Amino acid sequence: MIAAALGAALAVSGLAACSPEDVTSDGESPSTGGGGRVTLVAKANASEYWSKVKEGAMAAGKELGVEVVFNGPDTESEGDKQLNQLESAINDKPIGIGFAPQDGAQDGAPRLLENAKAAEIPVIIFDTPLGGSDVPLTTIASDNAGMGAEAAEKLAEAAGGKGKVAIIAHGEVGTAGERRDGFRDWLTENAPDMEVVDVQNGESDPAKSRDKAQGILQAHPDLVGFFGTDDDSVIAIADEVAAKSMKTTVIGIDASPDVLTLLEESKIFGVVVQNPFGMGYKTVEMLVDASKGTMPAETNIVSESVWVTPENMNDADVQEIL
Repeated sequence: MIAAALGAALAVSGLAACSPEDVTSDGESPSTGGGGRVTLVAKANASEYWSKVKEGAMAAGKELGVEVVFNGPDTESEGDKQLNQLESAINDKPIGIGFAPQDGAQDGAPRLLENAKAAEIPVIIFDTPLGGSDVPLTTIASDNAGMGAEAAEKLAEAAGGKGKVAIIAHGEVGTAGERRDGFRDWLTENAPDMEVVDVQNGESDPAKSRDKAQGILQAHPDLVGFFGTDDDSVIAIADEVAAKSMKTTVIGIDASPDVLTLLEESKIFGVVVQNPFGMGYKTVEMLVDASKGTMPAETNIVSESVWVTPENMNDADVQEIL
């Protein structure tokens, strides 16, 4: 898995990311040769993960000679705002649109994408699958259920296959739901002596995730493992476990500077990390190809991930992803 992830990273590692002067205040890169404009509407624009997606998108735009506009709400719980951004992107008529749907945008996006189809604008979904629409040419996303299953397997190994575990997810559907269900299903099938005693939705909000973690740990002081489906949830879990001096094994998905610090301090056992830079790069690259008539050969493209622990986080191949 590490080799696969490294291969994906090396495919773009030679490309220079935009420096601050290469990006305007509204998130656009300057025109580079008149190759057209690609617009990406992400789930959010503020977190470390989405910043890495943006870096990859901007690097692809610079390499391929197209302007890239990267947009997204402030948080991942503003579905209406994201739909407005998608509608604006369609009205702007770029050569291609990449869209990473929030939970709250899943129902409204298919109708808007019909307008993109009518305007002959290629659309690619990235990060999070979208149901109810055949407009997107492909979906570029991590195997979210597989990442949840991998986290469950690692936790079962650490806990000896026995005991109570809990989950804080960063939503109800989309990536959060897939990771949650992948984790839970793996335990059901492979570790019958491990019981999931609670599942809560932290809404990708640090404060809410911490409140959920406090409540779960108070109700279940004998918890052997705790899984967070994103960086906000796993940080909240790790902080609460450390504050209570508990021996609960903390495991999660996604890395941010705070997650890496907690890993270094061994407050997190391990995390499954995606390759957001590669995802952003690939989305722009395939939209540019589609604008020239070369359509994706597959309807689903998996963005590889890697298992990161305090022991391997400084290895060269892992650092390429981080």
